[in-house]
Amino acid sequence: MAAQEETAPNASPQHRASSSGGGSHALASESPRLPHSGAGIRLRSGNLPSKPHSVSHHSVLGNVRGLMAWGSSSKPSEPEPKAWLDSNVPEAKAARKRMQDDATFLPKQVHHDSPLAKAPYPLDTYMALEGMSENTVLVPAQELVPGLLQSGKFIELSTAQLNQANALSTTHPGVKTLMPDMKPQLRVIPPETAVQLAAAREAIDLVKALLPGGAGNQIKDIAATGGDSVLRSALSHVHRGSAAFRAKRAIQSQGGNCDAHAHLAYQLLSQNPALKTARIDIVDGGPDGKHTFVVIRGQKSEHDIVVDPWTSFASPALVKDALPMHRALLAARGGGVSATRPAGAHSDTLDIEALRQQALIDNQSPISEQFKANRLRHPDDTIADSIKYADDRWDVPFSGNPNVRYDVQDASGRKLNDSPIRFDMQRAASSPGPQ
Repeated sequence: MAAQEETAPNASPQHRASSSGGGSHALASESPRLPHSGAGIRLRSGNLPSKPHSVSHHSVLGNVRGLMAWGSSSKPSEPEPKAWLDSNVPEAKAARKRMQDDATFLPKQVHHDSPLAKAPYPLDTYMALEGMSENTVLVPAQELVPGLLQSGKFIELSTAQLNQANALSTTHPGVKTLMPDMKPQLRVIPPETAVQLAAAREAIDLVKALLPGGAGNQIKDIAATGGDSVLRSALSHVHRGSAAFRAKRAIQSQGGNCDAHAHLAYQLLSQNPALKTARIDIVDGGPDGKHTFVVIRGQKSEHDIVVDPWTSFASPALVKDALPMHRALLAARGGGVSATRPAGAHSDTLDIEALRQQALIDNQSPISEQFKANRLRHPDDTIADSIKYADDRWDVPFSGNPNVRYDVQDASGRKLNDSPIRFDMQRAASSPGPQ
């Protein structure tokens, strides 16, 4: 983290009040950011030293724990971990391949006279069909990491498309699927928010390309990688360090849990010139842990954007359209902010492409062999433990409502887009991830 970055600032009253959105809703009782003790690096909650909590923070998180009801007397018996993995891997891998194969090239539109296409941070416009209607897809004209994402080739993350690919079908009887409100919405935003949403979409796509192993505590990613995501997440995890250091570690391992995904996204967003006037925060659940994600602060708090690439099919979302657990953490005392890049501040810049190339060299041997060399533990045991223990298992497909569409209006109320804008279109990576 750069010298000008501040750690653990308090969110402004404006952001605390408005970012709560829908208030406290469902939130799991453990953290999606730490690999399991089976990897040799998780502390059991019973072994953690007790820490004081503020009344408001405890109240918010205590209430949502009660609402979650992860376990109950009616919960079905669970399959043996290896049996569950063996029965789900073939279809999960095939579904991910279908999703990638279904990526399509969208036609690029030229609108030289559009304010969205003009400097200083112009956006390219692509057209996508949704039924019989046209939608607009916005992409930064100046790529943050040139060549890492394919130009004009997109993976649609709508529920209809994912269901067609069967990408949402992998579940576990002991894991509750967390979903945002999926009701179609149309939001009206100013041009600067459109630029920030496009930058957030690009950052998520870059994280997906750089961490193709996915998350080691997401059920769908575990199955789609045959358990490799568990091993990569264990190797990527560090307890402390700057965002730049954590981002480097994540790229080296090509995977990670929510903290790795969030710190890499934070690093990418912080070094994006299009966001130099925006404050960027890392938000987490405090000392007892819950979840880690990133927020781009808008000029108005209603335009704050949640960026959470840890979810399997992530899209940027306004806080009101994000997951209930995002709003619950933002509603906690201090807004859950653990680190920030202030507006106008300088951040350390990483050579992302150089790190990616080095990771490709370092990852030529199977991840299981790398894990055994680094952890001195059999990888199959670690994967089985991760599937077995409830505090490691999550099923969170979406980071926000993928059915939100946007209109852009300037200060005079003039509409700047011809058709509704969508940000549930992920740009495909230029090279495939590990097999």
